[in-house]
Amino acid sequence: MIRGALLVGGLYLPSLVSASPWTFDDPVTVASHSERPYFHHLDGAGRMHIAASSVEVALIWEDDRSGAPQVYVAVKPHSGKSFPRTDQVSDGAEAYEPAITTIGEHRWLAAWEQDGAVVARVIAADGLGPVCLLGEKTSRQVVLASDHSERIAALWAHQQRGGQLIVSADLRVEADKVTLAAPPVPLSRLTDRPYQGFPAAAWAADGRLLVAWEDRRAGHTRLFHSWRDSGQPFAPAHQLNQHFAPTGEEGKHVGLGTGVMRVSLAIDEGGMARTVWLDKRDAKSGYAVWGAASHDGGLSFGPNQRVQDALGDAVAQWHASVAGGKPGFVAAWDDTREDWADPSEPGDVLVSWNSGSGWSDDLLVPGASGEGYQGSPAVTIDPRGDLHLVWIERDDLSSPTRLRYLRGAIDGD
Repeated sequence: MIRGALLVGGLYLPSLVSASPWTFDDPVTVASHSERPYFHHLDGAGRMHIAASSVEVALIWEDDRSGAPQVYVAVKPHSGKSFPRTDQVSDGAEAYEPAITTIGEHRWLAAWEQDGAVVARVIAADGLGPVCLLGEKTSRQVVLASDHSERIAALWAHQQRGGQLIVSADLRVEADKVTLAAPPVPLSRLTDRPYQGFPAAAWAADGRLLVAWEDRRAGHTRLFHSWRDSGQPFAPAHQLNQHFAPTGEEGKHVGLGTGVMRVSLAIDEGGMARTVWLDKRDAKSGYAVWGAASHDGGLSFGPNQRVQDALGDAVAQWHASVAGGKPGFVAAWDDTREDWADPSEPGDVLVSWNSGSGWSDDLLVPGASGEGYQGSPAVTIDPRGDLHLVWIERDDLSSPTRLRYLRGAIDGD
């Protein structure tokens, strides 16, 4: 195995590294297995496993340390060297696919699937609020969206007669309790084999709620986006992923489509929106990271853009996540390009950033790459512009896992 090189046109070329806008701290182990092996998971819709305020960062995940899957949270001041403790926030028989968002200094809102329903809970410096029901039984894949004007929304997939639809609800948080501000409303009313899943959401600067999701009503997976003003129904949905012919001819349909999954959505300081997802346009190498940008606050998205650089073309990418903030956007994912000779080998976490002039060369994240498996990343940017990253690490693909975190301090401040 040759690490740090890729076979291109019969030549071994070193992995290229752009000058990163961040200086990375040493990684921190947040949670690790003890005498009894157990496994951590970062698998939620929209990959909302990390959130950061101006003073703290919060992580949320699922693991089976108790013998059943449960949801845990850890919070750390930016100045702290480690996470002081881990708290279990779920209280049912089983819990899965959590999400977290900031709702003020030292306050967070978490949501997850618990015993087949969607619930939420306030996490504050002085303790945990009650677990509150958001979506009835047969609800799953919850995401959250909050802004700095006390707007909070939750979206989740709900199984109902004829298929699965995503619903959206504005939330009200009073003290330590969260409630529905109004009954949930569907993104759309589909009657022909509806299937909507794995949403992502963010608030635009003017108060519109932006949403993207997977849609399988055509018999294969496509990505759609929509938006709504406060108290209004959602606008007609439009497709995000474009169809391409094998030669790259845009607009020519390719059978059932190129194969897409797991969209992530973010907005930067200037109000620009970006999505990223996994897209199998090159079936020979598997999924790659693609995306689209909106220059009108999420009303429309432009042509699809490849996010990763050409050095990742020979292998598949996984677990794409995007965040927006002061320096623009950053995308994170994992792949095995450093083990190109054996793509079944463990992988590494990579990032690319975009400040308005296109996506950078990919960077192997220091501390989240090297021997063993580093993958399933989730990323966010705090108000200062610092990057925060959480991922799963294991010695090999059959080993128990460790949950790891690092910060990238924005340069120049």
